[in-house]
Amino acid sequence: MSGFWRAGIQQWVPATRQLKYTLWKDRKAVARKNPEWVHILGKVHNICAIRSGVEEDEVIKSMVAQKRAELEDVIAYCKETGAHHSEQSLENAKADMFTSIENRLEGKTTSRVERLFRTVNMRVNVGQWTTQGALNVTKVRLAYYYNSFDA
Repeated sequence: MSGFWRAGIQQWVPATRQLKYTLWKDRKAVARKNPEWVHILGKVHNICAIRSGVEEDEVIKSMVAQKRAELEDVIAYCKETGAHHSEQSLENAKADMFTSIENRLEGKTTSRVERLFRTVNMRVNVGQWTTQGALNVTKVRLAYYYNSFDA
């Protein structure tokens, strides 16, 4: 599996795990392993599935567009069935669900953490920073990125 596809899968696996949790929270509206539960989880797994071996940019863009439309259908289905936690989780994930693939198509780095560690590794290797100093800077930057701290 190429690095292109691996990046997409790394982003989607947590989304399907999170969905199982939100479906559990919606257990009054959607009981576990009933047809609605299976339908929602099956559709999201299908949306997250990436076909390896596809390298043409236009085909990949078409696949992403189709998967976005399917995601909208699943969100609407969650709303119909009363699975509000799952609906909200998918709605929140929608904006970032395909970011890694779209960024790779444009030749961009997909992760803030990836860029941060590249910089930290470079500075430690050339002797500008100590290991402890690099750890402290990394903690602060990650808190800033993921906890929305204002700098």
